Amino acid sequence: MESAAKTQKAPLTRFGEFEFLKALAILGLPLVHVMEEALEAGAATKGLIDLTTPIVGLCAFGPSVFMICMGFGIGGGRTSYKSIRDSGIQFLLIGVLLNIFRWLIPGLIQEAVIHTPIIDDINYCLQSDIYYFVGLFFIFYSTMKKYKIPTTTVVMISLATLTANNALTPFIHRHVDNDVMASLLGNIIYVDETSCFPLMSWMIFPMVGVIYGEILKKSTEEYRADFMRKMISFSSLGFMAFTFFLLTYDIDIVRVLVSPANEYITDLPNVIMLVLLANILIGITYFLCRAIGNSRFMGFMLRISAFIIPFYLLQWVIISWIFYGYQIFRIPPHSFGIMEFIISSVLVMAVCIWFSLKYGMKIMKLILKITTFKKKRKKKSAGKPVQRKEKANEE
Repeated sequence: MESAAKTQKAPLTRFGEFEFLKALAILGLPLVHVMEEALEAGAATKGLIDLTTPIVGLCAFGPSVFMICMGFGIGGGRTSYKSIRDSGIQFLLIGVLLNIFRWLIPGLIQEAVIHTPIIDDINYCLQSDIYYFVGLFFIFYSTMKKYKIPTTTVVMISLATLTANNALTPFIHRHVDNDVMASLLGNIIYVDETSCFPLMSWMIFPMVGVIYGEILKKSTEEYRADFMRKMISFSSLGFMAFTFFLLTYDIDIVRVLVSPANEYITDLPNVIMLVLLANILIGITYFLCRAIGNSRFMGFMLRISAFIIPFYLLQWVIISWIFYGYQIFRIPPHSFGIMEFIISSVLVMAVCIWFSLKYGMKIMKLILKITTFKKKRKKKSAGKPVQRKEKANEE
């Protein structure tokens, strides 16, 4: 009876807190993206525009948590540098596929119907996004791993590139005025508001996750619990101390959280606050996952985490097509209010959850088939040497 009770309470996965947080971050994306696209399309009402700051705050906090969890998966695994590099190339290709469906195809329809120039939509396809960032980061990290550069050194490189990114921003912004060059360069270094996730600016977050993965991958449950308690205590004190420091010098805390330059570019104060908040959230989520064990809710969150790729792709395509529709059907500007925002976000989230859980595996297999270039060996040619060996043994 005791063994059965222990089995029933056992968690569904060893590092469930990181999978749980990945799912939580991805579930909140429709809120952020509906807001962003409504503002970009000029559809948002004044009431909705007033909600921009808290929603943008989610935009800054969500990706940083997601990237730390993603880095944990690398640091906590036994993945070779070749497989990490290949995954990076796959993510870049997935990013291209996504941009074709969310920008290029509706852009072509819009050009045919209302004769808008397609060049803007082509530039959108080149701009940095989370999949381009993940792809470039994986390729960068695989190179570091190939030459056996220590993780702590890579973290220092990430901090150096973060500082260099901020120092070079005014120069880049002043001298890069070609839209195509700005879109491409924005994947590496911040250029303008189109540079969502430049590698030099954001790679510190997955590197923090890599460190946690290397520390915890061989840990006992007791060690992990103690580590999480200390992380919550240290990060809470650190966050309060840093907040007091910012207030002392009359620095706007909200602007630091979403970053002083804009809602995407990061700098050192921004990174400090987001990492400390993420640490607190990771620790709390760890104890939450221990409490809920193998509950249905935990199972649901793990399934969402497993199907992040189809969820992310679908929510972006739906949201993008909604606001392309605003332009194509010439819906009056500033007609997308708070109620429309709430209804659209909830509906998009519900559709993506249902579709991902029902067809997620099929979509992932299809995407992997498209983005994998390895040639399959023919069964017949593989079987011939075996037959010859058997005949030789018989003789």
